[in-house]
Amino acid sequence: MSTTIHQSQRISAMTPEYTLQAACVKLFKLLRPHEEGRLFLNLNNPRSRTNGHFLKGIGLTAGVADMTYLSNKGAIFLEFKANKGKQSLSQKWWQGVVQEAGYRYEVIRSIEDFQRVVSSV
Repeated sequence: MSTTIHQSQRISAMTPEYTLQAACVKLFKLLRPHEEGRLFLNLNNPRSRTNGHFLKGIGLTAGVADMTYLSNKGAIFLEFKANKGKQSLSQKWWQGVVQEAGYRYEVIRSIEDFQRVVSSV
């Protein structure tokens, strides 16, 4: 099975948000190897309109946070944004769903934000 990287995937892999998220994952693995599997990606970006239609049928929800951290005190949903990045309307809606259900939602704009969140639980 060959792996094809689409043009949109190459571009997104170079964004400041991707760079921040990748750095945070690397730091987490370094500092918390005993928590392997507790920080994971919520893959929520369909490759095409057809793929998006298929994924919606099996539960894809617009606005879901980039990552989830399963802390000892419960799930924390993490949305990674560059310094000037803004949440979309669907991301704000989903943040409300999460918080209304009693879970924690954090917008991460720096490695320091990520460290603060992870060390607070």
